[in-house]
Amino acid sequence: MPNQMEMVNNTCMVNIISIKNLLTQTDPVTQTDPDTILLIWMWPFGQKFDLGICSSQFNIHGCHLTDNRDWFKSAHGVLFHHRDIREDDMPTLQRPLFQKWIWMNMESPSNSPLHSTVKNLFNLTTTYRQDSDIMIPYGRISEKTGGSTTYEIPHKSKLVCWIVSNWNSNYKRSQYYENLKQHISIETFGCSFSRPVKDEDYSDLVSSCKFYLSFENSIHKDYITEKLYNPLKLGTVPVVLGPTRKNYEELIPGNAFIHVDDFSSPKELAEHLKLLDQNESLYRQYFTWREHFVSSTTSFGLEHACWACDHIRRYKNYRVVNDLSSWYWG
Repeated sequence: MPNQMEMVNNTCMVNIISIKNLLTQTDPVTQTDPDTILLIWMWPFGQKFDLGICSSQFNIHGCHLTDNRDWFKSAHGVLFHHRDIREDDMPTLQRPLFQKWIWMNMESPSNSPLHSTVKNLFNLTTTYRQDSDIMIPYGRISEKTGGSTTYEIPHKSKLVCWIVSNWNSNYKRSQYYENLKQHISIETFGCSFSRPVKDEDYSDLVSSCKFYLSFENSIHKDYITEKLYNPLKLGTVPVVLGPTRKNYEELIPGNAFIHVDDFSSPKELAEHLKLLDQNESLYRQYFTWREHFVSSTTSFGLEHACWACDHIRRYKNYRVVNDLSSWYWG
């Protein structure tokens, strides 16, 4: 007997045969169109958010978010968070032909358990990746309103800082840190160093550092997290370890950060940081972008739901993610 996930897959395949060539993109929505309903099947990591602020927060109108599973048959879309998917907690009712299932994930492939039954299950994806249907990055660089202004760099009392609560000696970031600390002083915080940082102290701590080690726990295309956007927002120069510089520059100005790959060794990077510490004019060059732009971080879960609802409201064409595992983990 097939399990619940297999039955859902079979239902999805019937839907594909029935309507694959029948639905096309509609005209732009108007204020008189009925609300689009998005059902949040499970709260991402159990973190709830206000279901009624898409309009005020993102200027998205005509979307109705709900977590009431009794609305399943009426929902135009259903949002599933990858890390919370369980075979015994998937819909058991027949899937409506018009309904889109949206796969949400903000973890890297290295930190995402692979479900073998996700093939042909979802219609849309919302992740940090630029090739997602609904791309939600961990943060954004956006143009200032009101024109350019001079940016005042926060007072600095520390040279290089790093906050880590997930230590793994096999991570590239851990190995790079062990080499880098031989050549420059690094103030470390977080549970990994028995110096936890309270939420209310985080901003003051990071802004007091000239440089912050924005080291990702795994290296994947587009996987650029709040470890970058928080220091940018708080007036600290991030030293990044992650995907290529080219990948970073697709999302943020090239003069806003320092990439470890620009140096032949951790020692060479350390020497560069020491030079910038002694040369104020060179250091200030990493803040010229702040005259025109600001950095912000993403509202986890909320933005995925609001923008996913907006997407299915605007685009009526049918599609299916045939092989999610190859696309994301391949």
